[in-house]
Amino acid sequence: MNEQQKHTSMANATANNKRIAKNTLFLYVRMFVTLGSSLFTVRIVLQTLGVEDYGIYNVVAGFVTSFSFIANTTSSAIQRFLSYCLGQNDKTCYHEYFVGSFILFVALALTAFILLETVGAWFLHEKMGIPSERMEAADWVFHGAMIILFFSFISIPYNAVIVSNEKMNLFAYLSISDVLLKLSIVYLLRALPFDPLKTYSALLVCTGMMNFLLHKYLATRICKEARLSLKVKISYIRRLLGFSCWNLVGSLAGICRNQGINILQNLYFGPIYNTACSISFQIYNAINGFASNFMMAANPQIIKLYAKGEKTALTLLVERSSKISFSLLALITFPFLVFMPYILSLWLGDIPPVTVVFARLILINMLIECVSMPLMTLAQATGYVKYYQLFVGGILILNIPIAWLLLKYFHAEAFSTFATLIAINVIALVCRLFILKRIAQLNITQFFKNVLTRWIFLLLLYLVGLCLSIDCGLTAQIIISCIFTFIAIPLVVLFVVFGKSERNIIKLYIKQKIKK
Repeated sequence: MNEQQKHTSMANATANNKRIAKNTLFLYVRMFVTLGSSLFTVRIVLQTLGVEDYGIYNVVAGFVTSFSFIANTTSSAIQRFLSYCLGQNDKTCYHEYFVGSFILFVALALTAFILLETVGAWFLHEKMGIPSERMEAADWVFHGAMIILFFSFISIPYNAVIVSNEKMNLFAYLSISDVLLKLSIVYLLRALPFDPLKTYSALLVCTGMMNFLLHKYLATRICKEARLSLKVKISYIRRLLGFSCWNLVGSLAGICRNQGINILQNLYFGPIYNTACSISFQIYNAINGFASNFMMAANPQIIKLYAKGEKTALTLLVERSSKISFSLLALITFPFLVFMPYILSLWLGDIPPVTVVFARLILINMLIECVSMPLMTLAQATGYVKYYQLFVGGILILNIPIAWLLLKYFHAEAFSTFATLIAINVIALVCRLFILKRIAQLNITQFFKNVLTRWIFLLLLYLVGLCLSIDCGLTAQIIISCIFTFIAIPLVVLFVVFGKSERNIIKLYIKQKIKK
């Protein structure tokens, strides 16, 4: 590589880093706005509908939206193929995949519609415990949720266009507009003189339609290939389906693993432990959004670099993504782990004591999982997901039989299901590395040296701080938490986790800000 090529490569890498940072910022703004507004909206809707109607809405609408998990696996396939086409600068291929994905989602939406109108309607009227005097309103909710589901399905290809083109500002604006529309519904709900549950359902349908129209308008504005045509090539739909089916295997493995933990807690310890388990996973989902937002910004770049064949830049981005993900989560989760009893008590009041242990273990598990996030994207980028999903999914689901053996024959404590989960995720991480060495030529030795050794060092420091703070008084906990959160962990991240190149990027960024 000559000097001009090196200069071009460095300039491209700098531009990509700036784009990822900018997109991550937009996604964080989106997350904070939507989270704050959602908490407020839920409270007002609960007060307006009442406990019974609010429960009816959630159980009926939740039953309908459970059909969307198939669409979620297919949406990741669309984003992969669209990003790959952009990486190869193949606009014809991009258009064909977009058209194929839209047809596929229309078919999936119609299939879900038929299943819901037959099996779903029977289940609603015959099996759900809904009071007879509110059945008509429940029907409104049921059919309204079906319409919303349909529009959410056919919005996915347009959303994939926005994400693949890395227009995260538009993605954030769309999410915020959705939140604002739902916020306006809250006030309309109180003002309109109709049945609140029926009115709420009808207004949400209007919101779903408006979201679809906004997605369509913005996607077609930023990308002229995001337009429908009558010519559809079945081969593109077949590739999307094949990719999605293997992704579905991995998704089902994750669902079975999480639900399996819940079932085991119920079988051996009772429903109180199910409550503790549910609260822990809610905390996991909320905090995991910080790493997920960063990866949403980085994922299109990983796929595009793989499509271009830029192996050096790809490896560097995968390594940096892993380091930033676990560093970010280490800083965020440490005070949560230390003050977990106080946080849960302030948030929920009286809770099962085991909730604290469950929540702490699930956050430690998150620190292990986040290292694998860029590796998962790299596997998606290669397109060779069959053996990846079979092997990794097979390993992840082993958590259930192993935890069952520990509970049944060794009379293990309830937290053993989460401890097993942590151990299984470490094994899955190693498995991912060996599979990616085969399908993506990942240099395991380099990844271990540049990422895993630094991650292990940070994790050990993290655990030492946690052990020091758990059994001491509140004053000591505050002091230890401040030392580790604001001094120890940031210094280790800066001088151990980050290499010289990452430190130079930070210095350059600070200098640019000072000059301004």
